[in-house]
Amino acid sequence: MFVDFMTPRLLAGLLWCGLLGWGAGILSVSSVNGEDLPSALFAFTFADKIIHFLAFALGGWLAAAALRVSFPHLPVARAILLAIILVAAFGVIDETWQTFTPGRRGGDLSDWIADFLGGIAGALMTLPTHARLARLHPRP
Repeated sequence: MFVDFMTPRLLAGLLWCGLLGWGAGILSVSSVNGEDLPSALFAFTFADKIIHFLAFALGGWLAAAALRVSFPHLPVARAILLAIILVAAFGVIDETWQTFTPGRRGGDLSDWIADFLGGIAGALMTLPTHARLARLHPRP
């Protein structure tokens, strides 16, 4: 089975690589000219905010999971708070990045708030998922 050879170190590496890939993906989408974005993404008023929330929820989960697996003795609340700060700061970078992309507005406070709230939700989602990972690989 897949988890039989999944050590905590390998899992941490995969989570950090996933977080880096997530960040690269966010910045690559933010680099797309606004005129080239599919209009279906903005079919209703809050579609953009939902997309931001969901994308950053994934980032929040990856960041918190990577921190919790990499630093098992770090208090859970501190790992979650660090993940939220990391993802929120990345949201600022993303919004700034968009200001340099033709056809994109960027610097949108409501987009960043959706990013921030998504990061919180994602980081908190590590509470039930981390318990399962810890059962698979108990620490001495």
